[in-house]
Amino acid sequence: MIFTRDLRIDDNPALVASLRAQNTSFLFVFDQKILADGKCPTKKLQFLNEAISDLSGSLTSLGGDLAVRKGQWLEEVKTHLAQLNPNEVHIAKDHSQYAKLRLANLKSWCESQLITLHCHPGITAVEPGQLHPAGGGEYKVFTPFWKAWIKTPKRAPVPAPIPTRKPLHDAAFNPVANNQSVPKGGESYGTRQLVTWLEKSVDSYEETRDFPSQNATSLLSPYLHFGCISPLRAVTLAGDFQNSEAFVRQIVWRDFFTQILDARPDVSGVDYRDRGNDWSYNKQQFDAWCSGYTGVPLVDAGMRQLNQQGLLHNRVRMVVASFLVKNLHHDWRLGANYFMSRLIDGDVASNSLNWQWVAGTGTGNNPNRILNPETQAKRFDRSSKYIQTWIPELSHIEPTEAINPSSSTRRKIGYPEPIVDHHKSVEAFKKAISKMSTNTSPS
Repeated sequence: MIFTRDLRIDDNPALVASLRAQNTSFLFVFDQKILADGKCPTKKLQFLNEAISDLSGSLTSLGGDLAVRKGQWLEEVKTHLAQLNPNEVHIAKDHSQYAKLRLANLKSWCESQLITLHCHPGITAVEPGQLHPAGGGEYKVFTPFWKAWIKTPKRAPVPAPIPTRKPLHDAAFNPVANNQSVPKGGESYGTRQLVTWLEKSVDSYEETRDFPSQNATSLLSPYLHFGCISPLRAVTLAGDFQNSEAFVRQIVWRDFFTQILDARPDVSGVDYRDRGNDWSYNKQQFDAWCSGYTGVPLVDAGMRQLNQQGLLHNRVRMVVASFLVKNLHHDWRLGANYFMSRLIDGDVASNSLNWQWVAGTGTGNNPNRILNPETQAKRFDRSSKYIQTWIPELSHIEPTEAINPSSSTRRKIGYPEPIVDHHKSVEAFKKAISKMSTNTSPS
């Protein structure tokens, strides 16, 4: 059994299938290509190490040991399998361009060694390719996908194998309590976070999820990304609670973006819908955005949270993305790459396609959607609790002023003026869009 992004024993079809054999060994490989060149943020790697440690303890309870290797993924897998000479190998299917290539190369090698390779579901709640619109291909718009997803029969979650020994991981659990907390990796923690959040918070999620200071989101995205919890199990458990539809929709958005990535692996770096955008680049502005010193408080608070915590509230993700693309006129790929270099929950499908949704090159029906950071702060952080948490220099001024401090206050506390005027930069963006539309319309 080779673990990839399914670091759990509950609802793991590949694991259960592998345990039908008399002797099963377990392997995880830290892929050097993913770890190299700063591609894996420190906090993300820490979360992954914790998840592997937790998984190892769970597998010990099943009477097995997890072998952990590091290097070029395929070479390490081949070396390990050559030592064991197994009859069959089990692995979960994944859907990025790189994951598919890795799996195809493994399949070819297994065939050359007369080893049977079994690929299993488990990364998503509904497998990519299972749902198709009437015209074929992938669903390009979320709402029809959501309606089809709701109606389609789901496989039954697979119970965790029965332990034969006492688990060797720490079962203690401290729920995430505040903005400064970072979730601990592993199935044990992810499962408890899921159950605790469903019991205490899912009922109010739809009303509170857009307010970044309320800690109203589930904080499950890192666990879902690494497969510490099963998305299907999360959906199934949520079904036992009233008012859980808004939460389930977030799981379905993961499935939606993954089925697009499966059909179009290039969307991690290529416009899903080419609008002919002519992006600008200004290093000083981009650096200010990355570091959280744009002079726009909600944007800066978000970027500082991202840099310090490795996580970012979803509403604020949209605001900072809109600012980079629509106000600074920078290519969405710059933002997507920066997010991946910082996020614990950085996921190729969700990250790239959410950025494209904001940029207008993705699945959204409104390619010219623009979020005004000040308006967003007044709606969702009117007490400035979120802004003042992440921007210490604004923490001692009146909350109403922290949303957009006066020039005199900015000088006094050493907080910069906005690097662009929102309205002027938006007008420039709209003019550029209008010009492109005129140039590309049929004569």
